[in-house]
Amino acid sequence: MIRKITIVAFAAVFLIGGMSSPVLAKHKKKGANVPVYYLSLGTSLAAGVQADPSTGESYISDASYPSELADILKQDIKKIRHVNLGCPGETAATFMDGGLCEYEKGSQLDQAVQFLNAHGKFTGLITIDLGANDVLQCVNGTEFDLECIGLALNQLSSDLAYIIETLRAEAPGVPIVGMNYYNPLLMYWFQDRTIAALTAALQKQISLSLESVYSAYGVPVANVAGAFMRSKTEHHGFTRG
Repeated sequence: MIRKITIVAFAAVFLIGGMSSPVLAKHKKKGANVPVYYLSLGTSLAAGVQADPSTGESYISDASYPSELADILKQDIKKIRHVNLGCPGETAATFMDGGLCEYEKGSQLDQAVQFLNAHGKFTGLITIDLGANDVLQCVNGTEFDLECIGLALNQLSSDLAYIIETLRAEAPGVPIVGMNYYNPLLMYWFQDRTIAALTAALQKQISLSLESVYSAYGVPVANVAGAFMRSKTEHHGFTRG
């Protein structure tokens, strides 16, 4: 369900919102045989991490919101090739410095830079999800380190700005789409509603921080949080005024 909500949000931004890419437009016009690359970057969401229904253990699958978005794009552009560099547990810091997943160039950012240096003129779209893991490391069960969260959000804003600038420098004409976050901690609603309300406030603050940076660089944001909320209210028969 979460993966489908995410893909709906991204499709709405890129397809319905009328975003254009010179590479995609050129391919549609000329029907060239050269590939058009879609580069997805980010965390476990991009990597396609799922939970085994029988054991509950996490594993990396072939199903992710980028793979489903690639399938949608492929309906119009047959030569779309999806390159997924997502890494489970990635933070903005490890995205830049490495340490969690193995990349030939050492980090996800350096790997992306190498790819864009080689294929940037044939790349039609970059999507990125980052931020949640940066803040969740300040949460331990029901304990929320507010000072840590504040520092993490400030550092996230700085790191994300650097990441966008670096990607833009390598591929200045390629559209980048970011995303905000749904609340992964709503399970606390069944234990302590005060804590659940705190997680909702935290999720909102993460999204506001991300949206502020993306907006400053003209990067559209897939409203995953909004899509998640609409899905939840529709499921329960609620309406929003």
